[in-house]
Amino acid sequence: MSKNSLVRPLFLALFGVVLAGGLIFALLRLFPNLTPSGTRFVFTELDGDTFRFQPGQVRPPEKNRVLEDVVRFDDSDGFRLPARPSNIYRIAALGDSFTDGGSTPWPDVLAERLDLTVRNLGYSGFGPLEYAEVAKRYLSPDHDWVIVAYFEGNDLSNIETSRRNAEAAGGEVVLNIQRTLRAPITDVKELEAYADITLAPDDNYLYPLTHILPGRRTRELAYISDYLWWLNGSAQTFADSRNLRELADALAVIRDSAGSACVALMYVPVKGHIYFPFADPAGNRQYVMQNARSLSIDPDSGWLTLGDLTPQDYADWEANIDNQRDAVRLAAENAGFAFIDLLPPLRAAAENARMTYYTYDSHWNQDGHTIAGEAVANYLRANPCLNR
Repeated sequence: MSKNSLVRPLFLALFGVVLAGGLIFALLRLFPNLTPSGTRFVFTELDGDTFRFQPGQVRPPEKNRVLEDVVRFDDSDGFRLPARPSNIYRIAALGDSFTDGGSTPWPDVLAERLDLTVRNLGYSGFGPLEYAEVAKRYLSPDHDWVIVAYFEGNDLSNIETSRRNAEAAGGEVVLNIQRTLRAPITDVKELEAYADITLAPDDNYLYPLTHILPGRRTRELAYISDYLWWLNGSAQTFADSRNLRELADALAVIRDSAGSACVALMYVPVKGHIYFPFADPAGNRQYVMQNARSLSIDPDSGWLTLGDLTPQDYADWEANIDNQRDAVRLAAENAGFAFIDLLPPLRAAAENARMTYYTYDSHWNQDGHTIAGEAVANYLRANPCLNR
């Protein structure tokens, strides 16, 4: 082969490398929060949180299956990179794993429905005090809307935990935005590989429960029981708690940090709020209610606390299930927030026998994220921000 015949392909190869490097450099200049490497996350049935929070109470499925298989990217601040990276984000979304997780999280659904840029400032494990700290550090004057995703399962309890941690740290709310990366999963593990899943020696499990949905369609679902009991308080109990006062303070911080942007609270119900009413009364639901807990206020600290296990009639629990939602709505509206209630669209989905949460996990499946993103998009279309 002649010297000239070697030079041309080498030149083309070098040109390709330089061009690719230039494109990457241009993207990083255009989108400074962009990071060039992603991490693959595989989520399966046996990775569900119901197994870990309630050892020995949840019967595993006979076969494991993949629920999510996604390569995700984080920006330079440590938050999930949106589907539409930008220098300017018209909307910012704050929240916990309901905002941070999923194959296509609801902020990306929102961005697609409105054809706008949405920054995902959600982070798994965060609560309202962390949302406020994120708002102080990361909100931008470019936002038209700031949406706070409030999760009724543990956001009120997270407030107490975060406040105690802050007091131990000298009063500062600590943000740990550092992901623990794991090696990519290339195959689906079976049950024997999960050392952290506890099996009942007598094969006697409380969950999953059989549910009878409209049209006589049956579904099996497992719950985190304590999420059910965090709904089990009177309206006055929620209103008088320190948790709600601290929530109001956190929302005020977010409101101030948002500047001229409009703010809204998106209310995220627990799976039991939507589906537990469909659980078969003659099945294991009766045993769940034999181990109920009521929510009350600790007289010394003012924090909400769960009482001892006590049998309770299902009708008494059901009478309480909207009380937290109503108390949070009032606190949000008093703080100047619009209120986007996801209970109606998620209940409507259940009435049509649609599953919006995973069987063995407390989080949304893709249908849940899509409904949430569309609900927020519909609200923002109908209620444009007039502050800008």
